[in-house]
Amino acid sequence: MRLATLLGPDLKVLEGDPEALREVFEDFHPEDVAELLEDLGNEDVARILAALPSEVGADLLERIPSERQVEVLEILETEDAVDLLTEMDPDDRVDFFTELEADEQKALLDELARTDQEAATETQELLGWDPESAGGLMTPEYAALPPEMKAWEAIEALRELARQGEAETIYQVYVVGYGDKLLGVVSLRDLLLTDQGHELADIMTEKVVTVAPTDDQEEVARLCARYDLNVVPVVDEQHVLLGVVTIDDVVDVVIDEATEDAQLQGGVVPLEDGYFATGLLEFVWKRGAWLIVLFLGQLLTATVMERNQSVLQGTLELALFIPLIISSGGNAGSQSSTLIIRAMAVGDAQPKDWHRVLVRELAIGLALGLILGGMGFGRAYMAGETVDPLALGIAVGGSIVAIVTLSTIIGSLLPMLIQRLGLDPAVSSTPFIASVVDVLGLLVYFSVAVFALQTFF
Repeated sequence: MRLATLLGPDLKVLEGDPEALREVFEDFHPEDVAELLEDLGNEDVARILAALPSEVGADLLERIPSERQVEVLEILETEDAVDLLTEMDPDDRVDFFTELEADEQKALLDELARTDQEAATETQELLGWDPESAGGLMTPEYAALPPEMKAWEAIEALRELARQGEAETIYQVYVVGYGDKLLGVVSLRDLLLTDQGHELADIMTEKVVTVAPTDDQEEVARLCARYDLNVVPVVDEQHVLLGVVTIDDVVDVVIDEATEDAQLQGGVVPLEDGYFATGLLEFVWKRGAWLIVLFLGQLLTATVMERNQSVLQGTLELALFIPLIISSGGNAGSQSSTLIIRAMAVGDAQPKDWHRVLVRELAIGLALGLILGGMGFGRAYMAGETVDPLALGIAVGGSIVAIVTLSTIIGSLLPMLIQRLGLDPAVSSTPFIASVVDVLGLLVYFSVAVFALQTFF
């Protein structure tokens, strides 16, 4: 049973008693409370957040989708809204501001500056980065200490940072000096186990995996996966530490990117909101756009068949195998496309590897084509009545070998070409590949059929 069903009525009663509300929420994880807020109306959520202490309300507000944060804070008094924004983590606060129009951003930043100039400055700086880059994901709240500091002093400094909530994570201590340049990193484990009289410069790891603020969020996720990182520092060209990207943001990136790729591969313009949060008209547009493009592509199949009416009229058995031909090619091409898109996503393949992929897919395509072509030859041979069985078998079997081979090559190289052009390779979706291969399959089929019939009949 959802929390809203159990607690919703009681929360409305407790809205005027902040301490009672705090006690109720202490028994539940903030994520569970955020789930509860999802089931309440914006007015109720606004009243509850206003009744809670700012730090508790901000913790809950961060767990609500950014677009709904805007709706809720518009209901609150400006002072209450600014108090909540001040207590939010910088990266979550920036996610909220990216949902606002430029004039709304400026007005709210001015209000935030009157209450907390440092928070306003942080937000302004982070807004300068692309939301889908490392700079857009990073938080400036991290543990950074000088190299000459002793281990015991560093532990005391971390305690103070944790008490004040000035670091999003204290499990990695970044050693900075010479103008905030990143010199190394010390894990909390090493800090606790080392001789407490040692300086950080003596125990730090100098080889630190870093990212630039302009690096794409997918690259950040790949690095975290490759090096098993929970936190990755962001540095500029002078190696000055700007912020850190934490694992919770990386997980969100992985989920968002996987969702976007899945939707693109399904032939859908990526949705900005969840399934039920997306309006009917938006669904019609985002699904219809690709369907129209694919429909126009499929019209070419009618053109090909129209131009080969005489062949079909003379040998009706050919029409029986058209679905078999185009589906074999579409399935083979979709397999190759899916495998290559995934390989590029995890770093297994790059556009520069196209020649290796070509050789590999050519061999695979020929092998698969011969297997399927042999089966198609046998079935077509048995269907030959008004036409020579051998000619029909060769037409069908040969077409399957050719189209399966071509489809595997097209399905594997097209995503690489699209990525080389700077686009998301997932746009070479399964429906798109199938549509291309359908037209190609008919062209190959009729060409091979005419040759076989003229040669053997």
